[in-house]
Amino acid sequence: MKDAYPNLREAAVLQEAMQMMLSSRDIDSVLHQILLIVRNYFEIFSCSIYLFDSSGNELYCRAQNGYPMPEANRRIPLGRGVIGWTAQNVTSLYVPDVSAETRYLPCNADVRSEFAVPLVVRDKAIGVLDIESDEPDHFSAEMIGSLALLAGQAAVALENARLYSTERRRMRQIELINLIARTATTAIVIDDFLSTVADLLSDTFEGADVALLLFEDNKPVLHSYAGPGLSEGKRWQESQRNGLLGDALAQKCAVIVQDASGGNRTTSIATAGSELAVPLAAFTQPLGAMVIAHPEVSYFEEDDRAIAQAAADICATAIKNLRLSEELRRITNTDFLTGLNNQRFFHSTVAQEVARARRYNKQFSLVMIDLREFRSVNTALGFDGGDEVLRRTANLLKAQLRSHDVLCRYSGDRFTIVLPETDRDHIDSILAKVQETLCRIEYRVGGNVERLSAVCACVTFPKDGSTDLELVSQLQNRVVEAKHQPSGTEA
Repeated sequence: MKDAYPNLREAAVLQEAMQMMLSSRDIDSVLHQILLIVRNYFEIFSCSIYLFDSSGNELYCRAQNGYPMPEANRRIPLGRGVIGWTAQNVTSLYVPDVSAETRYLPCNADVRSEFAVPLVVRDKAIGVLDIESDEPDHFSAEMIGSLALLAGQAAVALENARLYSTERRRMRQIELINLIARTATTAIVIDDFLSTVADLLSDTFEGADVALLLFEDNKPVLHSYAGPGLSEGKRWQESQRNGLLGDALAQKCAVIVQDASGGNRTTSIATAGSELAVPLAAFTQPLGAMVIAHPEVSYFEEDDRAIAQAAADICATAIKNLRLSEELRRITNTDFLTGLNNQRFFHSTVAQEVARARRYNKQFSLVMIDLREFRSVNTALGFDGGDEVLRRTANLLKAQLRSHDVLCRYSGDRFTIVLPETDRDHIDSILAKVQETLCRIEYRVGGNVERLSAVCACVTFPKDGSTDLELVSQLQNRVVEAKHQPSGTEA
């Protein structure tokens, strides 16, 4: 039975393999199955599948078997070579002797014969199945017929996988836009927002590296990065001058390069096989750029351009709003005279420190400094002179503190300091340093030189209070008590 009906048996094997191929929804699995059938059923090891790239009007090698690595990155213009001619004319082409075929593009010196068959969906070629042999006139009429049948089924399988992938991708992209929009409404800090957006984009464009850049002095500076690769900051400015990033900024829209290895344009990310760049602009004001790079050539689809542009527009608006919010917070929390934080910021910081100290079982301290007889300073120097003394006081005090300590101007002649993770045992040395600093501030009254002095008090959490209101109230009471002490410091 096996010997009597070889064609029937082989047709059954081919049908079973095709059924397995058609049952897959993943395009990579479909491509793998096609190559597997050609290798196992037809015993041909040199096979490649080219898909059509409409953006460049060319075909690119999407999968291959039996070729060196350069074949994997090969791109063929529509109409050129056996493959390009097959795609353009939507017609199979058999070349029994490649040395006698003017359309043949030499690639492998061992090739003697070639058969290219279009992958057709609704009378349109979506790609080409190309099979080559090291034997002249290797392909029989029966083999050509079987390969044509395989190509027909393969085209359907690829189109189904593409449609499924497109629909799945579109759903994920809609979800991405919703997540970015929701994140934008709750964001407070720009870098935190950008970090979340980079992670969302990296999850949506699987295997891609995502960089979010903001302009500082008209130069792109990396603010957030997500993905398996490593960022190379030195390429941002180079790409801005002569690369995809510069193209996107000049055109004011999303730009895609499907083969980053070709041409002389610099990509932003060194490992990119294909790259997408989108400017971040709000009300025509350029703020930065979004770069998405994938190691695969021709990874991006046309829908990706639209979704990246939508994501960039939301990001740009959010960045603009966050910057305005930050500026508003800076203005409302800053003392206009000294440039220090004001009383509003002090109370907010104390409340935050109470919550943090409770969570991590830490201590912190507060210091209040009340300048002695400052009314006489204003009387002697005038209000402008008094303001200058306050500014000098603020600058000198700030220079004596740690980077994470918070100095505020509490009221006219009062300053406060928030000292994170500082207990009562370390306060005396800080108060001594404050008094020494204030004594260095001199001002002239008539012919006499006067020195500034102050009353100081402190409290520590949780010993002196368990809430921010208790701590501040106790601190103010201690300042009043300290005024009656000869040293000017609480007892």
